[in-house]
Amino acid sequence: MKPFLVTTLQAAKMPRWLLLLMCALYVVPGLVGRDPWRYEDAAGFGIAWTMAQAVRGGADWLMPNVVGVPIHEEGPLPFWLGAIAIRALPFLAPDTVVRGVAMAWLALFLVCVWYATWLLARRPEVQPADPFGASASRSDYGRAIADCALLLTLATFGLLARVHETSAESAQVAWVGVFLFGCALSLERPALGGALAGLAVGLSAMSRGLPAAAALSVVALVLPARVGAFRLVARPMVTAFVPVALAVSLAWPVALSVSGPAAAEHLDAWLGWNRGLVRGPSRDTLAHSLETVPWFFWPAWPLAAWALWRWRERRLEPALAVPAATLAALALVALLSPRGAESFLLPMVPSVAMLGALALPTIRRTLTSVIDWFAVMTFTLIGAALWAYWIAFQTGWPPRMAFRAQQSVLGFAPEVDLFEVLAGAVVTLAWLGLVAWRVSRQPRAMWRSVILSSGGMVLAWCLLMTLWLPAGNHRKTYRDVAQQAGIVVSTSHRCVATLGMDVAQRASFAYFGRLKLDDARDDCEWLLVADRVTSPLDPALVPGPWRQAWRGQRPVDRQEQFRLFRRTAG
Repeated sequence: MKPFLVTTLQAAKMPRWLLLLMCALYVVPGLVGRDPWRYEDAAGFGIAWTMAQAVRGGADWLMPNVVGVPIHEEGPLPFWLGAIAIRALPFLAPDTVVRGVAMAWLALFLVCVWYATWLLARRPEVQPADPFGASASRSDYGRAIADCALLLTLATFGLLARVHETSAESAQVAWVGVFLFGCALSLERPALGGALAGLAVGLSAMSRGLPAAAALSVVALVLPARVGAFRLVARPMVTAFVPVALAVSLAWPVALSVSGPAAAEHLDAWLGWNRGLVRGPSRDTLAHSLETVPWFFWPAWPLAAWALWRWRERRLEPALAVPAATLAALALVALLSPRGAESFLLPMVPSVAMLGALALPTIRRTLTSVIDWFAVMTFTLIGAALWAYWIAFQTGWPPRMAFRAQQSVLGFAPEVDLFEVLAGAVVTLAWLGLVAWRVSRQPRAMWRSVILSSGGMVLAWCLLMTLWLPAGNHRKTYRDVAQQAGIVVSTSHRCVATLGMDVAQRASFAYFGRLKLDDARDDCEWLLVADRVTSPLDPALVPGPWRQAWRGQRPVDRQEQFRLFRRTAG
């Protein structure tokens, strides 16, 4: 490997206030001031809210469901956390509380990525050459790499929207971060690090199933066998890892197996779902990966690829081996999936970002300049477009832009929230100031190479979640139509059977419309049907004579319709 040098100026500390501010602007917008959104977001909230209601007592906590409809495709852990928080904070709206929990695990994820990278990058095996004593200190170099890894995480395109959902997928990303931190910490505190890595494996198993948890377990056991630094701590690390991973992973399945026939049936369905996750690969999986990976992991993946090549001679050093082995194991799980989905790519983001950060000290200035200018052009254009369409939407000029904006949020009356406009203006000015500083000052700090990419992502997200949040909320919520149905249903007859409703719709109508949905009973006075205008469902599929009492739909989707029927006498 060719030697390289990182000076004290290049390893200069990024201002903590700036780093923390960017993290806050990444974490908070999108998780405050909105309703549960279709699809995964509303479904995840519905599971947690059903648990907190506990109509069926402990069964609702043990067997995840959305108002009586079992959910076999998820583990219970993220929703336990949300339900516990709802019970602990009864004075807050349940959906706000659940998003607060999602905010907490997103913040935990970012903290773990930084500390995992810092612990690995300050090790002597990956320090720059220093024949004349001019290089930065090990601590400064490690901190600079950690800052860059965190900025690359914030800049990753595919991560942004998905981690702002109250879903098991977003929770699993946090557990992967905890796993990476545990592995890195085990080199200095083997028992504690191994226990944390085992805990992360168990949490992942109870969030997104066994395949990803098994992949992480393989990584934790292979590292001591293949990497010299881990061999030195293998016994205490593995001794702590194995029992914790097994205890946490098996606690819920064992509880299901001894809790009666219904729970055992739920366990069988969950295990069947786990087996279905690794029935691939298929042509769809490969096609989806080829189409999605280049933009999903941008801008981190070119840097990660360069790091794997540039550091290939030191591939068994912990700083390379930990993220590379984790990435390879999770990529294998994604390839074995019978269908392509972004949820399989999400857990790989921290590993890609950590590898990308290791490339920055060795990369040529021309490539970082290309990434910088791409970020400047892309996010400046995105910011300008968001402002232009928002102004057109509010004023009606230019007419064509106003028409396009109105078509995307049919039925929404333009409104101006002064706080949101000021917040959007401040973020935009901050972006322009960041670009001017980067171009005019030409700073030498290592993190200069990725600050524009992460700053631009924060800009775009903040504008979407300030200027366009009311319109986006109108587009993705079921609040209005659910409340209309709730008004029609008499308060003295709340039992409502359903037909054709998915779990997101079910959660939204039960929560916003205060409807008591119950498909187990055959004497409900009301029947709620969700279908398409072009292919309506026959209410006769549910036993009983029915008369339509109400029809509603969201203005943004004229094909989707909801019909409420009332049982007739005789």
